[in-house]
Amino acid sequence: MQKLIYTGKNLDWIKYENIMETYISDTIPENLTPTSVYAFVFKDGKFLMTDLKKGERPTRILDISGGHIDQGESPEEACTREAFEETGVRVKIKRLAGYSNLTITCPKPENYNYPYPTSCMLFYLCEIINEEDFNGNEDTHGRVWLAPEDFNKSEWCIKNKIFLEEVIKLI
Repeated sequence: MQKLIYTGKNLDWIKYENIMETYISDTIPENLTPTSVYAFVFKDGKFLMTDLKKGERPTRILDISGGHIDQGESPEEACTREAFEETGVRVKIKRLAGYSNLTITCPKPENYNYPYPTSCMLFYLCEIINEEDFNGNEDTHGRVWLAPEDFNKSEWCIKNKIFLEEVIKLI
């Protein structure tokens, strides 16, 4: 199953000319190299988000948990690690929910450290193993369980509304 749900051009959080395509999918295309992973985690109808401290994305305060895949780490290992580091919630991967292709459309930038021209971000649907006490770290104030009626408080939820709605259908 693969369904294109979003195409965007020159997204503001990427400093190079770009096109992003986001898919609902249960498989990863073989020709793409995943560089980052993100966790969709729900509890009692609420969506787990990390309450980021101001930093490289000062407008994305309530954000989906996730980040880069470390060398030698599988995407699934990175996803569970990132979810725990950013929220204090231990998760188990249930399935791949989708992915985004990010294609840089300008000549390869000097010192560009990602696959060129196209890299891939993976999104996993996860289940909770347990929640530990968590008061944040250097990157985050802590976790937030965001109810659907409050999704408009998160720039990530606003910008990814269609994707989030499609993932909720998978639950």
